[in-house]
Amino acid sequence: MQKTNSDESFDQTTLPEDSELHYVAFCDILGFSSMVASDFDRTLEIYKGLARLLGQDIFASSEVKITMYSDSILIVGKELRPVLKAVQGIWFFALASDLMLRGGIAKGRYWERKRGNDLLVVSDALVRAVKLESMVSIPAVMLADDIELADELWYPQLLGDPDAVVVTPLLHFRDRNIVNPFNRYWLLSAGNRAQSLMASNPAHKEKYLWFLALHQAVTERRQLVPKGLIDRLVREGVVGFVPHNQLGD
Repeated sequence: MQKTNSDESFDQTTLPEDSELHYVAFCDILGFSSMVASDFDRTLEIYKGLARLLGQDIFASSEVKITMYSDSILIVGKELRPVLKAVQGIWFFALASDLMLRGGIAKGRYWERKRGNDLLVVSDALVRAVKLESMVSIPAVMLADDIELADELWYPQLLGDPDAVVVTPLLHFRDRNIVNPFNRYWLLSAGNRAQSLMASNPAHKEKYLWFLALHQAVTERRQLVPKGLIDRLVREGVVGFVPHNQLGD
């Protein structure tokens, strides 16, 4: 292949200097492939709707880059919070379309180069996010265990607002740090959709039961934060005493 001027920067020796630490989310739209096979036209309309959503201001910012191909969505950002919020927004659309997400978020080196219509990507974070997604057995977008989470990410749930657990993008549930699939306007409906999906897909009942348990915990306004966090913050004087019956799973 003839080398063009734009090819000159694509050299392995430039990777250490050009790559930067990023958060990478890799998400799979569950059930999308079967929908393509069974009802292509309807699935295409849903897909176009997702594309329109991703074009809105909340996504079309410089804080995150989103790439979508078939049933896979890649979200990349230098800061964790915008990546979490982007995934939470995609969750909203998925549930409204009777779909769910499964995915992983990892942090690591990320390098990309655009060349005409081509996008070249090398990232250990992407490799680990894809691997994590393949290991997730529930409808959830899970954070890698080695991602260091600042205490401030949990503060909204500790400041006395009972609705904080509904809107915050990060939850801790059953020993997992996950992206919150709900929001203030789509909580009751999300539970109803999950019940309907479970009835039509009984083979995946356990996965839907996990999601419904999460939905119940959020509906009951439990504090879904890591175990031991509140006790430590109380000892440090950061927050006041919180009764343990308000803590989540």
